[in-house]
Amino acid sequence: MKVTIKEIAADAGVSVSTVSRVISNNPKISESTKEKVRESIERLNYKPNIMARGLVKKRTGILGVIMPKEAITLFSSPFFIEVMQGISFKGKERDYYIMYDFCKNEKEEYEGTKKLVESGLVDGICLMSTRKQDKSIKYLKELEFPFVIVGEPEEKDGVSWVDNNNLKATYDMVKKVIPKGETDAVFIGGDKNLTVTVNRVEGFKKACKELKIESHVYLGKDFSREEGFRLAEISFSERNCKNFIISDDNLLKGFLEYLEKFHIENINIGSFNRTNLKGIWKNKVFLLDIKPEKLGVEAVNILIDNILEESKMNSKVVDIELN
Repeated sequence: MKVTIKEIAADAGVSVSTVSRVISNNPKISESTKEKVRESIERLNYKPNIMARGLVKKRTGILGVIMPKEAITLFSSPFFIEVMQGISFKGKERDYYIMYDFCKNEKEEYEGTKKLVESGLVDGICLMSTRKQDKSIKYLKELEFPFVIVGEPEEKDGVSWVDNNNLKATYDMVKKVIPKGETDAVFIGGDKNLTVTVNRVEGFKKACKELKIESHVYLGKDFSREEGFRLAEISFSERNCKNFIISDDNLLKGFLEYLEKFHIENINIGSFNRTNLKGIWKNKVFLLDIKPEKLGVEAVNILIDNILEESKMNSKVVDIELN
């Protein structure tokens, strides 16, 4: 039967977190404790072998990427494809392999993070989303395990991250998309617990307040096409509005499907990400390129620099400009 990290901890008389710190060669663990844990690992023949090599070399040359539920519908989500391209490109350039773990929900993301850390397979973790009171972030911080987030975290102390300035981007988009003299605007977004949603809603409300127009927010359970259609249905049933900010390309596609089905025209729409739209919409929807591939590149640079202790920079804001 395969030996677990819990058995190593019990044999060495230390906590599971201490074993994880030894595996990642955390400098805060004393040499005597490291030696005791390594003796247990060798005696119990703890697997996989790649971990044992990592103990000797101190690194495995692999990065783990935790993909959220929105990425499961990968081929309908250009954002995640482009971020993965950036991660893979920069990882290869810096001589690192990438291991992707696709998760169905927040619980799986947390469990996947723990398994990757405890396995000793990876030198660092990249989280592709961040939530309020994020358990994965708390776990990685407690272990002092190298990690980076694609997304701005709620608590930034001791956390490495890369993101756009989503508040400012949404604020600027409202000012560009909504004509003067309008009386109200609607924001269509996804999961309310995600930091990206929180920041974009804040930017939307701030701009609406300055324009002295009413702001209405409709948030769904996720960023799916189906939610985009459903939220469009709800918003049009409650008010007659023609100014919309859509927080994601999949939500946008569902929203546009609703407009087509009910032959709704003369709508002002702004949305995020570069997405392929039907010809009838190409000149009618303002799309903001948030440079997802660059987000992936910068995330890998920050993470590897932290692993190699070559940099203390823990955050990077990727600038985006309105065309």
